[in-house]
This record gives sequence, structure tokens and C-alpha cells, in this order.
Amino acid sequence: MIQGQYVCSHRPLGKIDASIGTMLTKRSKRWPDHPVMAYRAEDDTYRHVTWSEFYENMASLAAYLYSRGIRKGDRLAVFSRNSYQMLVWEMAVTSMGAITVPIFAGYDVDNAGYILKHAEPKALFVDDETRLEKVKQTGTLSSIPLIMTLQDLGYERITDHFEGGNLGDFANMIAAVNPGDVCFIQYTSGTTGNPKGVMLTHRNIMSQRKGMSQVWDIPYKSRFLSYLPWHHSFGGLFERFAGLYHGATIYLEDSFGKDLKRLLHNWTEAKPTHFFSVPKIYIALVTEAKASREIHDTIFHPGLKFVFTAAAPLPKDCGEYFKTQKVPVVEGWGLTETSPLITFTTLGEERTTETVGTPIAGCEILLTEDDEILTRGPNIMKGYYKDKERTDKIIDHMGWLHTGDLGELVDDGLKIVCRVDNLFKLSNGEKVSSMLVENAMTIKSQWVQHALAVGAGKDFVGALVFLNHPNLKRWSEKTGKDLTSGWEIAQDKDLQKLVASEITENMTDFQPKYMRVKSFVIIPKDLTIEAGDLTPTMKVKRHIILDKYQEWWEALYNPAENPDKKPYIVNLQ
Repeated sequence: MIQGQYVCSHRPLGKIDASIGTMLTKRSKRWPDHPVMAYRAEDDTYRHVTWSEFYENMASLAAYLYSRGIRKGDRLAVFSRNSYQMLVWEMAVTSMGAITVPIFAGYDVDNAGYILKHAEPKALFVDDETRLEKVKQTGTLSSIPLIMTLQDLGYERITDHFEGGNLGDFANMIAAVNPGDVCFIQYTSGTTGNPKGVMLTHRNIMSQRKGMSQVWDIPYKSRFLSYLPWHHSFGGLFERFAGLYHGATIYLEDSFGKDLKRLLHNWTEAKPTHFFSVPKIYIALVTEAKASREIHDTIFHPGLKFVFTAAAPLPKDCGEYFKTQKVPVVEGWGLTETSPLITFTTLGEERTTETVGTPIAGCEILLTEDDEILTRGPNIMKGYYKDKERTDKIIDHMGWLHTGDLGELVDDGLKIVCRVDNLFKLSNGEKVSSMLVENAMTIKSQWVQHALAVGAGKDFVGALVFLNHPNLKRWSEKTGKDLTSGWEIAQDKDLQKLVASEITENMTDFQPKYMRVKSFVIIPKDLTIEAGDLTPTMKVKRHIILDKYQEWWEALYNPAENPDKKPYIVNLQ
């Protein structure tokens, strides 16, 4: 018996929809003429698609897939950026009882090949020639019976090309789906090895929506401006299904969060009532709002009801700015394995920056004696695809999923401390959360793109620093500073002072003091997904980077023995 602190939601979950297809059928009948989605057409205007069009497109595609031998339980992959076609593909696939396997659109040949070989899909939708060429290079093309492209699924061609779908046949497919059937194999980012295929069921997805509907007010005809990638649980499972469930129109943000100017242009047209994002984007929006009254009025228009943040803590001053504009900030926490939400902060209640809220309806949380967070409920995955050993390791015999995160239960809810494998001790025995240190260094930073805290068994906390090169280029142009490339940039005294000053400022109030960085070295290399440094969600693969730059972080602790590296080491006082 596991001993520890326990908490659960006081809200009963109640009855949930039997499947994704059941939910979509109800919504299409309730809102036939309301737009389910808006995407940029060739003339750069938003093209709206109604629920009735969307449902007919799903039925047509499902009929075609059935005619090509696709049946309930088959796996169908999608290698695409967010698009209307991707929405039709995934919702048709899951509604007919098959399983969708989304692949990150930016994956290289090796990563895409791993998933295709592991999942063994019977069909694949690819949205452009670049990704199709990657599939060819994986050597899996001949093993996939059906390949479909954007030309096959162009909006005007879905119904015409497949000669329409019998709605009665589609309804029969939907009726044959059970709540416990797998609908998604959502591959994790793979921070500690190959991606794991998380098997999620219809009950997993629908329980989340029912639980959140009890506490959220997302009226019919709300508007989402959506950029979060659908291969990932935050965008594909949480935000997207929130829009579908509540009848919000999902406006696709066609810069995918990469171009703030374009995002603001899309914001002007969509006028989102709700926005889902990560702290970096909120910080950028607040910075622009403070600098321009026009941009401020664009962002904080009267219809903006609330924003949702996840993935990392939102800086207190950023959250306070939203509060002064009377726009609530809602925060959530969870894992792909929990489909994805475990806890959330409640609308209408005072939010604190230290906690991620209380459990969603039906969900239980248990803290072990070692402070690891365990959770149990209808949101827990069925298991890892083709990996019983890993499944049995993360879900125990009592149904508790071991999250691998350390936490505390406080008055305001759950507080996340660190990943179990990212906690280390200094030589004096004090515990250091690398996650908290790295967040303090990067979330509000102009100059630091990524940071890794080090110091296991050492006297102090050090760090490897990876620069934000676009911002530094603008700084050098503005100041007339001629920044050289390569390792010479890492020993430039002016740059070292610039970065050191910012790190010192960002950690001024950081507690406890022993976790503040005392020494760092700049690594003048970009971390990329292609090089295997980052996951698709831009998380640093810690063990890979620490191995790659071991001699550099070790030099922080014995500079006298590394005279060649001494010019690169920056000490903070």
C-alpha cells in the first residue's frame, strides 16, 4: 500500500459521450450552419466550414477508407501541419473506430521513420511533397497500403472525389465504437529515448471534455485562434476538442505561432474569445501590448473571455498584466498519458503562480512519501503501444499512474517541484530542481533561448547557456557591436556582461538562494530538433546535451585545470 497525501475532485463526472463520433454527430445536428473551422484560403481570407459540411466530409472520407479495406481498430497515420484536411482525416478515422497516429510535421526522416515502422499504419495522409519525400526516404512507403495527399483531400474534392458518403453507413460505424476502444496513438516527444506510443481511448478524451464543461463557460459561437500543433496533446487533444465540444469556431493561425506580426494580424480578424498558448507567446503579447495602444486594444478586445496556459509557469508579472485587463488566466497540468489534463485552476478564483490547480472531475492524486505525484481516473491511458514493460512500470497494479514529477499539496492546490530525474543534490545535500532553475533563466529572457542547470555533487549551481541568436543579432545591429560567429562569440566580454546581467536580474528574487546560478558558460550552438537536441515541443533532451558538452560544464568547477576554457566561464556575484 502506497502511503502519502491524497486529494480528488469533489465534482462527480457524470455521464459522458460514448465516443468521439457520438459527440461530433450531436454537435453537427445541433449546429448544422455554424462554422466549425476557418482556415486561410488562397486569397488570404478566412474560409469558413460549417458543421454540416464537415460532417458530410467525414462521412465521405470514412466511406472511401472503408471501401479501401480500412476497418475498426486499424491504425492510420497523418504527417501534416494543422489544416482542415487533417481535422477531417483524424475525426473521420476515430469516428469509424480506427486509430489515428499523428506525426509531428517537423520530424526528420529518422523520427518519422521510427513511428511509421513502429505503428505499422494501413493508411497515411501526407500534406506536402517535402513530407512525402521524407516518407519515401524512410523505406516504409511500400508497406503502407494507402497513401493520400493534400490533392486527394482538398476541400472541394473530398465529397466529389469519393462520391459522397452514406450518412447511415457512417452512423452504423459510429454506433459500433465502444468507450474503451483506442482512438489515438499519440507519440511522446522522447526526451529520454525513442518516442512512446500512448494509447488513448474514446473514454479518455470524452471524460476530459465532460469534466471541463462543468467548470468552463465557453458559449456556442466562441472563437479560438489556434496555433498549437495537433500532433501534441495540448493542441490536438485539449484545445481542439474543447472547440469541437463547445461549438467554438477554430480559426487556424497560419504562422503556427512562429511569426508574432502574423499572429497579431490573424488575431485582428479572428478576435478570439479564448486563447490557448505557452508562456513565451503570452510574454511576447504583453510586451507588444505595453509598447502599443493599438496592439493592446487588438489583443484585449471586449470579447476575450480567458486565456489558458500550460507547459511552463507563467511569470507573475505577465499574469498580473492579464489580471489588470480583467482577462482571467487559467492554467493546467498533465501528461500525454493522462489525455492530457490532471489539474487546472478554477475560473473565478484567485490564481497563484506557484500552483497548477486541483484535479479535474473523476481524477485522483496521491503523493508518495518521496513526493512523487501519482494519479488515477478515467483520463489514464490504456498503455504504451507494443510496450507492456514500460506500461507496467508507469501504471501499477492499483491503477495509479506514476507521473515522474515531484510535487506538493498546498492550500491552493498542487505545486509542481521537478521531474524525478531532473532533481540533483549539491555537495552539502541541498536538493536542486533543474526545472525551476532553467525556467527562471529562460521564460522571461531576451538573450537565453535554452539553459541547463548542473551541479550534482558540486558546491554550487552552474549552467550551460544557449543564446537567442535572432534577438542578439538585433541587439548587435542596434548597438553597432560586431559579433563574430563560432566559439569566439562565447568569450566576448560585452556579450557575457549582457547575458550575466539578465540572468542576475531574473534570479534576484529566486528562492531558495542556494539554487541560484553562480557560474555559466555560453555554448554558441543552436539546439535543433533535426540534430536530436530538442523534442518537437522544444524541450531539451537533457542527457544528450549534458553528454555532448560535458567538458564545458565540468570546467565550471575546476577552471584552473582548464585554462583553455577559462575565458568562456562567467562568474556571477
